[in-house]
Amino acid sequence: MRNTGKTMEGSTLRVGSRASPLALVQVKEVLNALKKIAPKIRTKIIGIDTTGDRDKKTPISEMEGTDFFTREIDQALLRHKIDLAVHSAKDLPDVIPDGIAVAAVTASVDPYDVLVSRKGLKLRELPKGARVGTSSERRKAQLRAYRPDLTIVDIRGTMQERLDKLRSEKLDAVVIAGAGLLRLGLGRHITEQISLDILKPHLLQGSLAVTVRQEDVTLKKLFSKLDRKKIASCGLRAPHQKNIRAGKMARPPKVLVTGTRIERFKNMGEIIHQPMIEIKPVRDPRPVDATIKRLAHYDGIIFTSKHAVQYFLERLKRKMKNIAAVKGIDIIAIGKTTAGRLSGFGLRAARVAREESADGIVKMLRRFPLKGRRFLIPRSELSNDRMVKSLRKSGAVVDVVTVYRNVPVKAAKQDLSEIDEVVFTSPSTAANFLKIYKRIPGHIEVKAIGPVTRAFLVRRGIPAQIVGKRT
Repeated sequence: MRNTGKTMEGSTLRVGSRASPLALVQVKEVLNALKKIAPKIRTKIIGIDTTGDRDKKTPISEMEGTDFFTREIDQALLRHKIDLAVHSAKDLPDVIPDGIAVAAVTASVDPYDVLVSRKGLKLRELPKGARVGTSSERRKAQLRAYRPDLTIVDIRGTMQERLDKLRSEKLDAVVIAGAGLLRLGLGRHITEQISLDILKPHLLQGSLAVTVRQEDVTLKKLFSKLDRKKIASCGLRAPHQKNIRAGKMARPPKVLVTGTRIERFKNMGEIIHQPMIEIKPVRDPRPVDATIKRLAHYDGIIFTSKHAVQYFLERLKRKMKNIAAVKGIDIIAIGKTTAGRLSGFGLRAARVAREESADGIVKMLRRFPLKGRRFLIPRSELSNDRMVKSLRKSGAVVDVVTVYRNVPVKAAKQDLSEIDEVVFTSPSTAANFLKIYKRIPGHIEVKAIGPVTRAFLVRRGIPAQIVGKRT
């Protein structure tokens, strides 16, 4: 079937792909997106075995940048046996064959490498000499730089086969792409999302590529509507087709940050700072003052943000002239940033959640007897009660007090056509952004700091990736 500009209505598009479970899930992901822009088009998936699927012995590190996983699919496309193909974008060869065009590179669902550990240990916790399985030369080199004491083992196979090798090859852990596990519904196996400071992923990791024949004007135009051309977390845009050919990287993305501070985002690209909220103390401090008078009543104080630390302790100092009243109470911090703000007041957190979230605090505290223990949570007016309910269910007595509020900022509109990514640091930043802009253009990659912010966006029908935890 030759589509060189004619209508496709009534025809069936033949979609070529590798036949692995992950490859087929990726095809369906692209076809689901296609249905939204062209609901009447029919499609048929054709599985094709590639050299990379048949050759289970050659290390992937020796074949990176070649057509190891695309050769037979490219041939089928050029011979008109299929009309288009869907690939993991990082499987594309450095040189795209003549006659083939990259019609779309989708946004990455998750560009991070992840650790799956047999005993639940994180990368830094693995014992000296631990056997860690992985495939690419990039991962091997970066792992050796971070932990030269590890034994790196080359592994091949599908996602499930690699997981199975934890036991069959007596591995302590494997390092693989998080996107593959998430797409297959295997995210529960992830022990750790590895920091970009340790492993910088492939530029196209987590993205999918749609290839068509160079002559096929109709399909190139159709799939250009799915073309996002960027990578979510590396601070680099995914290249346009001509840059894929040349092996070049395009410019860093322009990232609009909506929170009050930008320091933690500076490595993501060119930062445009447009705060959507302002943090202010509560209008009526009397409930805070009343809580301060009975501080001796509590066994522990749980701080879930640096702002809660700031506004609660500043009020305490103003009322009591010092903060001695909290020094006999266990202080719990949601993360390192919050613990750091406590140290600025001369206080040390007795416990800091390893998982920087409200759920992380609950998991940590449930290791101790909670029945009858009394906790105070200073927080914002927008905080939800999920953690409170979980602790109370475990037998703890929990009181909350609002110590600060998130005030929407009246902001002049930016030209969003120039923005590649937007980062929302809280539900309130997202809410005010939507109040001002009404919608988020489709070309913009949306990122959320923490699961609460992401859940808020998803409820508004906005897909978003979690890129960090609120601390």
